[in-house]
Amino acid sequence: MALSDYIGRYWAGAEVMYGVIIAMTFTSVLRNAPADFELVIDTVVYAALFCCIAWGIADGLFYVWERRYIIGQENEIIRLSKSGTEKESALSLIEEELDDTILRTIPPDHRLEIYQKFVQYLSGVDAGEKMSSHDAFTIILGTFMLSAGAGLIVVLPFFVIQDVGQALDLSNLLGIVLLFGVGYFRALDKNFFSKIMYGFMSSLIGIIIAGITIVLGG
Repeated sequence: MALSDYIGRYWAGAEVMYGVIIAMTFTSVLRNAPADFELVIDTVVYAALFCCIAWGIADGLFYVWERRYIIGQENEIIRLSKSGTEKESALSLIEEELDDTILRTIPPDHRLEIYQKFVQYLSGVDAGEKMSSHDAFTIILGTFMLSAGAGLIVVLPFFVIQDVGQALDLSNLLGIVLLFGVGYFRALDKNFFSKIMYGFMSSLIGIIIAGITIVLGG
């Protein structure tokens, strides 16, 4: 299974955005970098990359924690639905889980009917499986690769271009392109123009961040 199968396409794309924004926040200070280029690499670029790595691993752990909680909640709903005396508790948990979804657009009385049918159906199914170690590893590895990979792409110019200013310009451009790509592929509307606009709006985040940091002395 892909990472998006566990945490959703939106949050998988967000991991790339986090990596880009974290790295760009670090590298923005290099506009007035000292002449000692090796010092720049050691103190800023590596710090940016390692921060992206740490973020990816930490986020993965939180997603694993959240998924374990969700699976436990689902199994508890199934258990309560099977009980002859605790169906109201199952109904309450279902309401808690689903009232904040698209079902909130349905009138309360009709929602209740739907939830009651859920309880009736769940009373005849087996409890779901617990999350495996493989699933947990996939989630952590996936968030690590997305965040660290995005950060690596942003800082890569500093390893191949000796001029700090040119490396920074290319770094910012790569970051903006990555943000555009996230928006383009994450767009819900399959219309090409809509995907382009969604990508543009995502890349605009990077432009704003770069602009703010420059104005503030970055």
